[in-house]
Amino acid sequence: MFGLLKRSALAKGRIGIAVDDDRLAVAVVSRDPAGAPSLARCETHPVPKGGPEALAGALRAMDLPSAPVSGVLRARDYQLSLVESPDVPPAELRAAMRWRLRDAIDFRVEDAVIDVFDIPAQSRGTHGRMMYAVAARRSAVDWQAAAFGALAAFDVVDVPELCLRNLASLLPAAAQGIAMLHLGTDSASVVLVRGATFFFARQMNLQAGLSTGASGQLDPDNVLLELQRSLDYYERHFDQPPITRVAVAPCGERARQLAAELAHDSNFEVSVLDLNQLLTCTTPLADADQASVLMAVGAALRREQRSL
Repeated sequence: MFGLLKRSALAKGRIGIAVDDDRLAVAVVSRDPAGAPSLARCETHPVPKGGPEALAGALRAMDLPSAPVSGVLRARDYQLSLVESPDVPPAELRAAMRWRLRDAIDFRVEDAVIDVFDIPAQSRGTHGRMMYAVAARRSAVDWQAAAFGALAAFDVVDVPELCLRNLASLLPAAAQGIAMLHLGTDSASVVLVRGATFFFARQMNLQAGLSTGASGQLDPDNVLLELQRSLDYYERHFDQPPITRVAVAPCGERARQLAAELAHDSNFEVSVLDLNQLLTCTTPLADADQASVLMAVGAALRREQRSL
């Protein structure tokens, strides 16, 4: 049971939880009366052995505040597809989308949980309204329900692209449009955001064009090419002013090096996302910690109460 003071202080906040193979990241975001977010708590722990039941027990022992909870899917547990919206009533949309995704995902659609989210109408290049469909492995969603259901207010399973949107929307440059570039080990995600509106996402191979193929090594030329393709699509299809600002995450030497190379080889204004500058942090986060907690923080920044 949580104390009344904790519940009251964080009533307008959210908890984000992200789990990879061996680390558990937990972030608690609170909001002031004007809605400005603060990172009230942020930590990582080894994933306990014993499956979701052991993780549920670990979460209960953390004495987390009473607040809504978002989990984050791992990259291998879902696929995100840009598809034309079926011409059906909203109540039938997910069922219709399931048939549309049958040949678009690399696992059985019968084993998928389907959800969708809107993007702004495209001004040209398509015949119908486009939207993003998320096909998540049912086993992964069930695993999160078993683990995070230990927290009574667990209500959302999110995808990393929307967590990145939440982070990008806090940057001052988001008002004119910004590209958020998130670096993984061998791949990256680019998410295009204007204000708090999600427009487009693309996955890219960070090593394409490299002769060595060493894990974690970057090919800046390929990153720039894929980034420019994403921005060209955005400008052609959404009739928006060009995006000229790029934020690279997570904070660290690898991001700083790529940001410097992108700025040198293009006309983009390139910065590195630093959570200490983006949010009021109770405890400053070292570079080495930001990669581990980034998605949990992005999940805790979620404002929507429900998906479509």
